[in-house]
Amino acid sequence: MPNYYRISDPSDLRDIHQSIILKWAEANNPKLTEWIPAPVKPTDSAVWNAGHWIIPAPPATTAEDHLAAEGYTPIRLLTCLDIEGKLNAAGKASPKLSAVRQWLDAITVYVASNPGESRYDWGAAPFQFDQVLSEALTITNS
Repeated sequence: MPNYYRISDPSDLRDIHQSIILKWAEANNPKLTEWIPAPVKPTDSAVWNAGHWIIPAPPATTAEDHLAAEGYTPIRLLTCLDIEGKLNAAGKASPKLSAVRQWLDAITVYVASNPGESRYDWGAAPFQFDQVLSEALTITNS
């Protein structure tokens, strides 16, 4: 991975072996002052841009694709609704299911106002489906 960039041209990013840097230092070579250590590349997708790394935004997705990627497929959403109804009927509540409901409501309100819009910053689910299901079933059966 490139580890040095040129002061006079920050777009010039190169891999300069440490042994070369040491030789330049020993010989008092002016090249040593032309090159600066580059910061560590923060992610595999980062792109070098004139002296710093740029992390590109992730690709935009629809709400439906985001929900599925977070583990909330349509059948799992129906399962959550079903369990939520059963808990409500029994006068009980699941904190994890309530948190997921708030997350889903925020996405639903946004989509209602912006139908078909794709975004890259939908926000992660507060809990994984299996965690929600486990807690909700435990509360249902208590």
